[in-house]
Amino acid sequence: MLTWLEQFLVRYPELALFLVIAAGYWIGSFKIGTFSLGPVTGALFAGLAVGDFAHVPVSSMTKSFLFLLFLFGVGYLVGPQFAQSMKRDGLKPMLLAIVVCLTGLATSIAVAKVLRLDPGYASGLMSGALSQSAAMGTATDAINGLAIPEAQRALFVSHIAVADAVCYIFGYAGVILFVTQIAPALLKIDLPAEALKLEQALGVTRTKPGLASAWRKFELRAYRLDERSALVGVTVAAAEARIPDYRLFIHRIRRGEHLLEADPSTVLAAGDLVALSAPRQVIVEWIGPRAEEVEDRELLDIPLITADVILINPKLAGVTLEAAARESWARALYCAR
Repeated sequence: MLTWLEQFLVRYPELALFLVIAAGYWIGSFKIGTFSLGPVTGALFAGLAVGDFAHVPVSSMTKSFLFLLFLFGVGYLVGPQFAQSMKRDGLKPMLLAIVVCLTGLATSIAVAKVLRLDPGYASGLMSGALSQSAAMGTATDAINGLAIPEAQRALFVSHIAVADAVCYIFGYAGVILFVTQIAPALLKIDLPAEALKLEQALGVTRTKPGLASAWRKFELRAYRLDERSALVGVTVAAAEARIPDYRLFIHRIRRGEHLLEADPSTVLAAGDLVALSAPRQVIVEWIGPRAEEVEDRELLDIPLITADVILINPKLAGVTLEAAARESWARALYCAR
C-alpha cells in the first residue's frame, strides 16, 4: 500500500503539491491554547513529511513560478503600507530593516560556522529563522552558480528547504517570545498596562460582545417646517451652513406625498418634512426648541454605514480633517473618533 502511494505521488507531482497544501492547512488549524502553527508553517512541515516519504520531482520552472507568485503576493500586500510608512516615519523603517538584515546575516554566518553547516543548511537557517522566504530564492541562485558538481548543487538546494521549514517555526515563536516576555523584562515595563494606555490614547474602547452604549454621538430626526421657519425659501446647502461650528445635513425631504432626495440646490418650502442628521448636542439645544419633531418612518428609513477607513490616496496626505470636511465628497460623512 505504501509503495503504491509513493509511486503514485512520484508519477503525479501536481497531486502531491495539492496534498501538501491541504495537509498544511489541516496541520495549521490545530491550536495549543492560543498558539497555532498556521497554514504556512503547516505546509512546510507537510512538505517535509511528503518529501521524506516519496522523492517527488518538481520542475525548476514550477519552483520559480510559485516563488515569484509568492513574492508578488507579499509585495502587493505590504507595498502600499511600506510606502505610507516611509512617508510618515522617514528613515526609521529603513534603518530598522538594515539593522535586522545585518544582525540576522552575521548571526547566521556565525551559527553556520560553529555547527559546520553546508551552504544549503546555512541559507535555510537564515531564511527560516528570519521568516524571510525570499532568501531561499536568492540562496538557490547563488548555489546554482557555484563551480561544483551538479549532484552537490542539487543536494545543497534541497537542504535549503529542509532547514527553512525546521527554523521557520522558531523564527515566529522566537519573535513572539522576545516581544512579549524578554523585551518587556529588559525594558522593565508592564506590557498590558502600556497597551491599555495606548488604547486609551488612540480612543480604543473595549466592550463585551452584544453590549453597546445607548448614547449616540450623532442623531437622525424628522422635523416639520412651518411658515415662520427661517429655513423656508433657502436652499439645502444654505440651511446646512446655518450652524457653521457643527456638521448638520439634510438627507431627505417629504413634500406632500413625494419623497425627495436633498440636493444641495433644493429650495425648502413651508410644510416640508425634512430628515436631518447632526451631533446630539445640536439636535437637543438648537433644533429641538425651534422646530416640531414628527414621526415618519418612511422619511427616516435612510441606509447608514459605519466603516473603518484607511487613507491610501496620496493627495489627502497632510490634509486636515477640517479642510477635508469642506469637500463635496465629505457631505453627510461623520468622523466617529
